Amino acid sequence: MEHKATTARSELEQILVDETAEPMALPLSLLKDITCDFSDNQVIGRGGFAVVYHGILGDKVIAVKKLSNAYMHEMEFDREIECLMRAKHKNVLQ
Repeated sequence: MEHKATTARSELEQILVDETAEPMALPLSLLKDITCDFSDNQVIGRGGFAVVYHGILGDKVIAVKKLSNAYMHEMEFDREIECLMRAKHKNVLQ
């Protein structure tokens, strides 16, 4: 499992500089590491469907959006994922 997180970390660091990169699945262990295990101290903001965390990846500061389907129906959750995947901006990582 550690190898998978290390590989994903390397791929994620490369994606940060490549705006044309495609979305990829990231292991939960990597996201926990980046956000200090989704610590309350790392919370940037909260919304109806998610909490956004401050994260550190190498020498870069990033935001990690953790979706929660506790308050939304499956269709709304799927729509949120689709919107996130279509977002194209230099500051939005797929």
